[in-house]
Amino acid sequence: MAAWRTGVLVAFVAMVWPAAAAAEVAPAEPAGPPPQLLLFHGGSFLFDDPSFEELTEPLAEAAGFVPHYVEYPLGNLPEAVTRARAEAARLRARFGVEDVFAYGSSAGGTLAALLAGDGLVDAAVAKAPVSDLVGWSWPLTAYGEDYYEQVGLTQEARYRLSPLRRPERRPLLLLQGRSDQVVPLSMSEAFAAKFGQVRLWVIAGGHRAERAHPQVLARALAWLGRGGAAAKPGPDSLPKPEQDS
Repeated sequence: MAAWRTGVLVAFVAMVWPAAAAAEVAPAEPAGPPPQLLLFHGGSFLFDDPSFEELTEPLAEAAGFVPHYVEYPLGNLPEAVTRARAEAARLRARFGVEDVFAYGSSAGGTLAALLAGDGLVDAAVAKAPVSDLVGWSWPLTAYGEDYYEQVGLTQEARYRLSPLRRPERRPLLLLQGRSDQVVPLSMSEAFAAKFGQVRLWVIAGGHRAERAHPQVLARALAWLGRGGAAAKPGPDSLPKPEQDS
């Protein structure tokens, strides 16, 4: 009887041990794809920004994102919005609705803000976005009184595509230079005051403040990499603002 029991035990160990050993050394199941980040350059909807990728790529990757630079049509803002929405939909279909985020600078910030408003990204960061295309007067002096015709906007389209005048479905963090002369601080203040989903981080400097202080953008992307602070950006979850110099 003892010999029989010993034989059964040996057989059991021979059967179970390889599986147990394999389970011990087998790699963990992958947690899923890393978050995907849509990036939109600035340029008043008229120009490219050759330095945008060089500035943002290392910061995006350090925050854990896979960057996707969107080449949107210039001189045609409605088509730029269509391209941004199509790219967001493509990534959502491939990676999942909760793994797509956006960052945009200036004009590109408007595109990022629209995606957050439409609920096409999980959260977004926008540096000095043009949130009110109806009230933005700076380009009329910079590019001429026909600026809005140059970017393909009718008066109706200016209302329709202004993030300030649309719903805001997903969390959006605004970076805004206190002394910005291109997109005034008052525009971002009005945008943040209207929507609970929009938070404003006022920083030292003007329209290109994040170029002089890239740690500002690094902190904002780190916040975004945490899922927009669990999709509810309250004061305790926001990056700490720079002190005015």
